[in-house]
Amino acid sequence: MKTTLFSREIAYIKEDVAELETASIKVQLIYDKVLFMLHSHLPDSLWEAWIGVPYSIISSLYKGNNESGTIFQKWIQGPDGWKCIGCERHCLESTDVERAAEERVFGEQRSFKFHNGIRQSMVLQAVIWSMYENTQLFHPFLGEESFFDGEDLDTIATYFVPTYLSDIRLLELSKPCKEYKEHNVRVYQEWIAAPNLVLQWDGGLTEGRWMTGVYVDQSRFAGLGPYLKDAAGKRTYMQAFVQ
Repeated sequence: MKTTLFSREIAYIKEDVAELETASIKVQLIYDKVLFMLHSHLPDSLWEAWIGVPYSIISSLYKGNNESGTIFQKWIQGPDGWKCIGCERHCLESTDVERAAEERVFGEQRSFKFHNGIRQSMVLQAVIWSMYENTQLFHPFLGEESFFDGEDLDTIATYFVPTYLSDIRLLELSKPCKEYKEHNVRVYQEWIAAPNLVLQWDGGLTEGRWMTGVYVDQSRFAGLGPYLKDAAGKRTYMQAFVQ
């Protein structure tokens, strides 16, 4: 079923906004918790190979405490409720003068690309889901030694999407999946159906999936950023209002 809109505005009910406000912070805290654990245990060489970005940069990415932008979590309201499929950073682009000055001061550090990096976001999703499944499996034997507490497990079960570094598990479960590729890294995530929208506006006719971005800044909810994503992956950002 498709819903047709005649303006770039989309309505959210108060209950959904309240849920996203709480859930986005819980999800963010799990991102930060797992990143800190990985950084504490992985040697630098393996961290660089897996994640591709120094912890000093990616930690600010997920904590949202860098002045260059805010975290943009990507949510879908699917058949089983709200699900977070990953996140990215929305940054203001530097001018050429600012960029040249940054290169003089920071050297190669500013060359890292972490706006939509699969290794930075999707690999983390896969690690979290693997830890969740193993914790569920061995929970009776772990007791208080479990890395995730009861609230963490509830958050992951409710809002995270099954994500793996291989498609074997999803094929075994006959689950549809989406493959994400970046260089030699492949991540497979269960496909979550998103509502279909048709937008008729001054720019013409746009058809795609309704996605909900949730902005998080310094571990605080900072608003909604809904968008329409077409078959080619292009986004049309919309205005959110609460009814």
